[in-house]
Amino acid sequence: MGFAARIALLCGLAPLIVGAAPARPLPLAAVFSHMRAAAGPLYNAHLISTSPHAVDGQQAMLDTDVQGLRFSLRQCTGAICVATYFDGERLYSVNINGTALPRSPAPEAYLRALRITGVLDFLSPDFQSQGGRVYDGGYTRFEGRRCREIFVSDTIATPMKIFVDPHTWLVAGAQDMTGSATYVMRDYRRVGPYRLPYTIDRNGAPLERYVTRAVASGNLEAPQGLKPTFSDASAGMPIDPGSSAPVGTCTIGGLHVKCLIDTGNSSMSMSLELAEKLNLKPIGMLHVAGLGDYATEVVRTGPLEIGNVRFGDANYIVLSDISRYGYDLVLGADILASAAVTIDYSKHALYFGRAATVPQRGATVPLQFQNFVPVVSVTLGDLPTMLAVDTGDESNINLAYAYYRRHSNLFSPTSSASVSGVGGASVEMLGHIPSVTIGNLTAQNQEIGTTQTLKGTADGHLGSRFLSNYTVVLDYARGELQLLPKTVQ
Repeated sequence: MGFAARIALLCGLAPLIVGAAPARPLPLAAVFSHMRAAAGPLYNAHLISTSPHAVDGQQAMLDTDVQGLRFSLRQCTGAICVATYFDGERLYSVNINGTALPRSPAPEAYLRALRITGVLDFLSPDFQSQGGRVYDGGYTRFEGRRCREIFVSDTIATPMKIFVDPHTWLVAGAQDMTGSATYVMRDYRRVGPYRLPYTIDRNGAPLERYVTRAVASGNLEAPQGLKPTFSDASAGMPIDPGSSAPVGTCTIGGLHVKCLIDTGNSSMSMSLELAEKLNLKPIGMLHVAGLGDYATEVVRTGPLEIGNVRFGDANYIVLSDISRYGYDLVLGADILASAAVTIDYSKHALYFGRAATVPQRGATVPLQFQNFVPVVSVTLGDLPTMLAVDTGDESNINLAYAYYRRHSNLFSPTSSASVSGVGGASVEMLGHIPSVTIGNLTAQNQEIGTTQTLKGTADGHLGSRFLSNYTVVLDYARGELQLLPKTVQ
């Protein structure tokens, strides 16, 4: 819960009345009326805040933008920003081009509960009519004070206990039903028509120390990512028939260059040679990791044309070691999240758009995302495994070394091969496995390997050599991967 909890209780809670508590508790409706009158419609407020936090041991400022149950958390270094976005149910990672992909396919029940608490959503006129539930817990002791206890939940959120100080009618704190996490709000200050806490603790430790808080105009906008413009819907990008990886020709800044469509890339990258040819100036720095890792620059340029699709200016990570592989652009999550993509290995072409139907012998399986990389459930023999769908990895199945060491009975290495990638080189140990099952498809006697320095996404990679046996449809918006039988040419 660390990071998600840290960013959840973002809004302050309300005031009223100083004086002795009545002998009989006020009805809950009266309590809510007092809080609502004092706080105003905090559950609809658009607020922005800043607070310090540590990133890789260095202090940085976190910008928080909230409205209702939604929030955006952004951390910037110069012109380069990464973020987290919560839409009220699901939590998304947001990359340097504003592309947002869900961290989990399931709703974030605990985070939603914290947001309901933080913005007083249970005081909203629509809360109970939309499935929310509130119960009166009477008076109890909280942090040495006599407080009114209120139980709050809804159809998705984890139930929470909220403690209201009857002398001020500010929320003193909150606690989950197990008592494993206790939140305390202090240092309330007036911000426009609202009262907001500037200090929040979790289990006695600092969680939030706000520096600035203010009311924002307009509405909080969800991350947009890159927007494609389509020209001719029938046009595709030819891909190299001699490679299992989808490599074709793109146009960027007026130059025709080789490009790799790489589901294993969390954003977009270009070679150092191309950045110099386009005379691009760095706008920031990032750390990249593959088989090795290094710090590098980020540049901004455009437009980019891929077959029948055009994109405007975007941020590209500069890689010093990709030109040797025969391409100068690596296009990942930003492109793939913009529209469904079909890689037709029979026709040696890549299209933006879905295949019409799934044949009986095909499979449609759900995608999850880890650090912007699609992940699917695969059965290796009889072992359920989570593998990243990686069109940029020319292996068949490539396991993370730590995962293989835990499951070394999956296969016995019979050979080895030298491999290289971003940041370094390594050795892949190879063998065979009797079967690989994805959805209702089973492939027999498949090559499988493990790369010694591959930490990888998930438990390993489902590489392009395996994927090239099918027509592959990736639909990030629907969270689906289709594997279809290749057409006969």
